[in-house]
Amino acid sequence: MESINFIEIIIVNGIGAFLMIFLKLTRIENIEKRIAGDKLFDAMISITTAGCLVEILTFVINGREFVCAETLSYILNSLCFIGTCSVGYLWCLYVDFRIFNSISRLRRRAKILAVPLAVDVLINIINLSGCGIIFIISDDNVYIRGSLVIVVYIVLFFYFIYSIVLMERSKRSGLHVRFFPLYCFVVPCIVGTIIQGCFYGVTLGWTSVAVALMLIYIQIQSLNTFVDPLSGLYNRKYMDYILSQVRYNQDMNLYGIMIDVNDFKSINDVYGHSSGDDAIRTIGVILSDAAAQDGLAVRYAGDEFIVLLKTDSQENTQQVMKHIREESEHFNETSGKPYRISFAMGCSKFDAVSGDVEKFLSDLDSKMYADKRSYYRDSAVDRRRK
Repeated sequence: MESINFIEIIIVNGIGAFLMIFLKLTRIENIEKRIAGDKLFDAMISITTAGCLVEILTFVINGREFVCAETLSYILNSLCFIGTCSVGYLWCLYVDFRIFNSISRLRRRAKILAVPLAVDVLINIINLSGCGIIFIISDDNVYIRGSLVIVVYIVLFFYFIYSIVLMERSKRSGLHVRFFPLYCFVVPCIVGTIIQGCFYGVTLGWTSVAVALMLIYIQIQSLNTFVDPLSGLYNRKYMDYILSQVRYNQDMNLYGIMIDVNDFKSINDVYGHSSGDDAIRTIGVILSDAAAQDGLAVRYAGDEFIVLLKTDSQENTQQVMKHIREESEHFNETSGKPYRISFAMGCSKFDAVSGDVEKFLSDLDSKMYADKRSYYRDSAVDRRRK
């Protein structure tokens, strides 16, 4: 029986490791851009691959006596527990970034969400002393679960529940991505974790994570059709979808800000298209951070962008516009780039009752161009003074 069980362990975890190696190679072959979301996903792949292999080793050496066998067992099993919660932590960050597309928000959430993971790491470090709170390795090198192993499962399920709550709250906002395949990850992971927790010797935990990551990757490929690859912002196709949904929720107050980059053509002409692309990426970061909580940023066309905001007042919209200008000035003063970024902006409220998208866009366009004409007048005055 032990031999059959051991073979099953190798096969199940081997499949998990193979899936992750295959996924890693596929992503490298596709030369995907490595934005924050991609890095988080790659980190989950790496940890899951290692988890599958390390778990095989824990069963290989379990009950076998050799030099430093007990120490090795403690280290490998601790790594499995820490790795499990690390994937949960990275998953929450990944979901947050996929929803809000904001680096500054991600950094804030990373610190807060690291607290449960730190607890898990701490108790595993304490457990290395042999106190047995999480698990203990007997004198004949046999793994035995401890009384506080439940803490690890609590931390992991906290991360699963947090990601679900975060997604459901974002859906209620009516703006952020409404069809992110969250349950394709959470459900297999929960099922695999429960089965492995209830039946020692059944190793479905890491392989269920591997399967879940494969499912997420497949689903994300279709979702990427709603994302502009250069700026990392949503595209017009997704904006049209959101505006069509707002018409069915007439209680929602939605404002828009149309943004055009001043003198963008000169950036390409003077500094080259690579600098122009770099500017678009920078603008993507500025706008996504400005719209992170109650809105979303869209690359409308070329060097034109739109920020949609769920807000009750135009004053809040003006504050967002002010924030965008301040961030662009901060970039100009601190980045060391040869080009400067400035924007012409105009805002308007979307009439959800009429649902007239063309009128909404036309209002935004006219107000934005009024601001742009003012910019060029001021620029001309400055040149004459010089």
